[in-house]
Amino acid sequence: MRAMVKQRLSLGLVLLTAMSMFAAANCDNGDAVVSVNFGYDSTAMDVQMSVASMHITISPKSGGGNAVTADVDVTHDDAGAITSAVYKRVVVNGLSGMVDVTVDAKSSGGSTLLTASTTVQLVEHGAVAAFVKFARVATPEPDAGTDAGEATGGTTGSGGTSGSGGTTGSGGAAETGGAVGSGGTASGGMTAAGPAGSGGNRGTGGA
Repeated sequence: MRAMVKQRLSLGLVLLTAMSMFAAANCDNGDAVVSVNFGYDSTAMDVQMSVASMHITISPKSGGGNAVTADVDVTHDDAGAITSAVYKRVVVNGLSGMVDVTVDAKSSGGSTLLTASTTVQLVEHGAVAAFVKFARVATPEPDAGTDAGEATGGTTGSGGTSGSGGTTGSGGAAETGGAVGSGGTASGGMTAAGPAGSGGNRGTGGA
């Protein structure tokens, strides 16, 4: 009886060892594994409360190879805390070197709530951890610019050249009076019985 029990235990141990060796062989012969870990900044607490799934994209930064994608369902308790795993192991096929790891937090309707990303170096036939944290980047306030200085007044215009007065007119020649007229010669009448002679007419002044 004891021999049968020992035999069965031995068979179980052999099978367990074989399965372990098979799994290790598969891991050793497989491609690199990226363990994607999710986190939330204090600015993204609303995303943590409402996220329904994660969409993961792992793509090479350069060189060949197609991007690898994976999706993770997210569950919450009644208080809104996440109860599902906060990481996902993704096996990448044919990728090597540096890769970009991008995670989209999705709502129950499928819309993207927020995106986070990081870059990691793959390890051939090994695993590497990639940590992404959801955070909102504060939008910088627009620069008001330097205040403009006071506007300077325009250059004062110079006055026009003063006009010179016209040539002073000369007075006309003084008018000379006409020649003084000479008085007429009075001829005396005869003292004889004849009438007394009248004086001659007074001469008029010239013009």
